[in-house]
Amino acid sequence: MMKPTTRFEKCPSAASLPPEWDDLADCIFQGRVFLGHADRYNPCRQRYYLLWEGGALVAGACVYTLAIDLFTFSQISSPLRMTVIGLPASVAAPGLLARHREVAEALIRHILQQERGLILGLNLDPEIDTAPGINLRMLPSVAAELPGDGWEGYQQALRAPYRRRLRQALERFEGVQASETPCTAFSPKHHQLYLQIMRRTDSKLETLSSPFFQNLPDDFYLTTYYGDGQMLGWHICARDGGTLYFFFGGHDYRLLQPYQFYFNNLYGIIREAFHGGFRSVELGQTAEVPKMKAGGQLVPKRLFLYHRNRAAMFLIQQLRRWIEYRRPLPDIRALRGAALQPAANNLRL
Repeated sequence: MMKPTTRFEKCPSAASLPPEWDDLADCIFQGRVFLGHADRYNPCRQRYYLLWEGGALVAGACVYTLAIDLFTFSQISSPLRMTVIGLPASVAAPGLLARHREVAEALIRHILQQERGLILGLNLDPEIDTAPGINLRMLPSVAAELPGDGWEGYQQALRAPYRRRLRQALERFEGVQASETPCTAFSPKHHQLYLQIMRRTDSKLETLSSPFFQNLPDDFYLTTYYGDGQMLGWHICARDGGTLYFFFGGHDYRLLQPYQFYFNNLYGIIREAFHGGFRSVELGQTAEVPKMKAGGQLVPKRLFLYHRNRAAMFLIQQLRRWIEYRRPLPDIRALRGAALQPAANNLRL
């Protein structure tokens, strides 16, 4: 039961959030700086819900409105305008922040009372009770904990088939130059390669603009690969404490196979993590199998759907197998020793 001193609050923008919000944030994407950036460069009617208990902020949520394909995991075009509890930038972190499960669930129930229409909650801890919403599987994210003995140690820690794949990929990348720059160097060519991926992605939420990437906060940086006088691809990562977060990337599909670019891009991110002294890498969602072959392990996620209309809820329940993520994934343990079992740490349980 919630305490009598419980108080809910709604803020119209990240700029109006109290400093205590950042005390709840577990990663850079949940913090006020990044949320303010998203407010400015990806506006989708963001609003923020807060739960105070005894004068302390114990839970918060970012909510926005966007047209999303309901059957995106079944690759069926089905755009519907929804209220989303999540982060408006297609990242794996949840838009729900909380000290513990009880207050997270209380804030969800409050939002469901306040908002109208179809409500979607994204990237939630599987243990959260989202009732009266319908809980569904979502595509997992992938995280890797790095061996403590550097890039060479990482290569030796890979099991033989995956170490062989790494060496074969690196051979294809001989002569390729990597350039690390601030995100202000993001160009129309970078954005063109990003759009190539977005046109082929069956699980995208939104398409971000070139200014969104160019004006990312200072903890984000851009790595661009060049070979034979042309841009092969790029990625953006974010530094956050002891973790390096892969954010977004782009590549030229014509050059994907000749350069084994996707794997070399993953290996490049891992190498950057070692050089930066990071102990873990968050590789995000999608392309789970290649990321697992590079040493990552799955982090389960859940989504939920809710509508006040009982007929709509009945329909969602009947269609759930086309809505939730159903792709079977192999059990890949590319690194020797105990497999990493990262916890979904968006709640402070």
